[in-house]
Amino acid sequence: MAPNYKLTYFDAKGLLEPTRYLFAYAKVDYEDNRINRDDWPAMKKSMPFRSLPILEVDGHTIGESNAIGRFVAKRTNLYGHGDIEQAKVDSLVDFLEDIKYAGTGLISIFREQDEKKKQEMKEKFFNETLPDYMEVLEQHLQNNNGGKGFFVGSSPTWADFSIAVAVDRLEMFQPGYLSKYPLLSAHKARVEDLKGIKEWIAKRPKTAT
Repeated sequence: MAPNYKLTYFDAKGLLEPTRYLFAYAKVDYEDNRINRDDWPAMKKSMPFRSLPILEVDGHTIGESNAIGRFVAKRTNLYGHGDIEQAKVDSLVDFLEDIKYAGTGLISIFREQDEKKKQEMKEKFFNETLPDYMEVLEQHLQNNNGGKGFFVGSSPTWADFSIAVAVDRLEMFQPGYLSKYPLLSAHKARVEDLKGIKEWIAKRPKTAT
């Protein structure tokens, strides 16, 4: 009997979207349980790490977005072939965490209430902090098949989905930013055009984040 998967998160793309891409590309059914943020305080203490997202599978609950993504990537054969490729996939996904907390930190920027200060923080992040990280990603992509395919090996992995979602979020916050990085822009388009993911993007709920 096929396993039953249930993802629980807020009504957002956020931390869970790479996992949704994995399921979509692999054509694996799952329950996409989206909760109202007003309901979260009452649920929080029942969560394994008092955070979302979680994945429930056959009586087990898994927390933390990267652990969930890694588990689903393994289950769907989208984690790379062999331990070297898998280590490369992990390192790229971990590098996205470095980006998230680089400089002032994206989270701090988007939580800032003072609009003037927020704009100053945002400009510094996109103009001074982020370019080094984007150049590193482009170099990794360039090093694999000349940047015309995927980040690891010859087929899509969890790393590709995680990076495509991350750069899409950056483009959303700073429209036009990806034009400086043509390899990453083309990679994002390539991922979003994959069968399964293309259909998911067309039908997924429209959310702000």
